[in-house]
Amino acid sequence: MSARFSGKTAIITGASRGIGLAIAQRLVEEGARVVITARGSDALEEAVQQLGGAEYAVGVAGKADDPSHQAEVIERALESFGSIDMFVNNTGINPHYGPVVGLDLGAARKTFEVNTLAPLSWVQQVHAAWMGEHGGAIVNISSLTPGFGPHRESASMGSPKAATIALTQLLATSWARTSG
Repeated sequence: MSARFSGKTAIITGASRGIGLAIAQRLVEEGARVVITARGSDALEEAVQQLGGAEYAVGVAGKADDPSHQAEVIERALESFGSIDMFVNNTGINPHYGPVVGLDLGAARKTFEVNTLAPLSWVQQVHAAWMGEHGGAIVNISSLTPGFGPHRESASMGSPKAATIALTQLLATSWARTSG
């Protein structure tokens, strides 16, 4: 395709399949090197091979809401490719499909941890490790429904995704650079 991302590195969470893997594939096609994450190491290794192997991709298995996993991924990105120019937060869970009155509070807490607090933690760590000094791009993947409006059967995912949208807007506003 093109080399518009030549020399750039991206971290993509939830990238062993689906949307995350498709994003990683496109970035590699356009010249980027990627560090991908997912829970399952077998699926992650298969995804790395689909992306062209170690020259183009590194996989690090772990849980997206684990700060030590986040730190390990960031360290591997810097060791392997020398920068973190893009971060794509693609991880999300929805363990409960049904009305909010039937939502287990433990599942709600876990969903909020993975869908909202983990993206914040990732952004904080990526910012501290690279982007704060060098800049970069951050993309938080969310959902139109229920993120922008209620969907009575997606109670556990709706509020955390709406919070992630608000968090993304807050980050964009607080980090916006003004031209002088």
